[in-house]
Amino acid sequence: MTPSHTKRRRTRRWVLVSVIAVVVLGALGFGAYAVLHSRYFAATRIIIGGEHHETAAQIAKVAGLSGAPPMLSVNAGAIQQEIAAAFPWIESVSVTSSWPHTVDVRVTERTPVATIQTHAGTLVLVDVTGRRLGPAAAHAALPRLEYALPAGDPAAGALPATAVPGLQVASTLPRAFAAQVAVVQVGTDGWVTLHLTTPVTFILGPATDLSAKYEDVAAVIARTTLHVGDVVDVSVPQAMTVSGP
Repeated sequence: MTPSHTKRRRTRRWVLVSVIAVVVLGALGFGAYAVLHSRYFAATRIIIGGEHHETAAQIAKVAGLSGAPPMLSVNAGAIQQEIAAAFPWIESVSVTSSWPHTVDVRVTERTPVATIQTHAGTLVLVDVTGRRLGPAAAHAALPRLEYALPAGDPAAGALPATAVPGLQVASTLPRAFAAQVAVVQVGTDGWVTLHLTTPVTFILGPATDLSAKYEDVAAVIARTTLHVGDVVDVSVPQAMTVSGP
């Protein structure tokens, strides 16, 4: 056998081995793909926690987890975005996958701090960021936030900057008198006024030095005899003034 024939035989053998290797690897790859996308590695155990205003079934559907998808297709980032966009109450989402079947979704809901009243007279819950969370009960145990409104219905769009001091105060009211605050009002100058259920009014002024101002408010309520219509100015801590109606 000549050297050229030997070389051709070796070439044909190498090509055959290469083809077989490609076929085998392709078959193995297809098999692995099929197995990983089969029920053997499907998200069949979905754990959802932290929800109060949505059901676990609603969250699973929005997250694309209700149909036992392959674990390979579970994208934590995409799930977090879908859930946060779909439910106004949900502030953050944590997604953890545990092979071969488990996906754990934990949600943290927002906390309402006040209500706002629409032009139609309905009450809407808002959190400290001003995000609207949905309708409030007629007698919600939260203060109503009043602020200078731009043109349009306050039930649509983001709250204006004029509401920010009021949100800050509504979210930090101490337990000592929070339940007595009926209205948190923000003036056009940014000053905050508390209207109590008594009714007595406390002028806080700017939303600064709030801890000191709250101490003054609590002290006045506990130690001073107030009358309906009294106005207490605590805008300067430890230098309060009381005026009658």
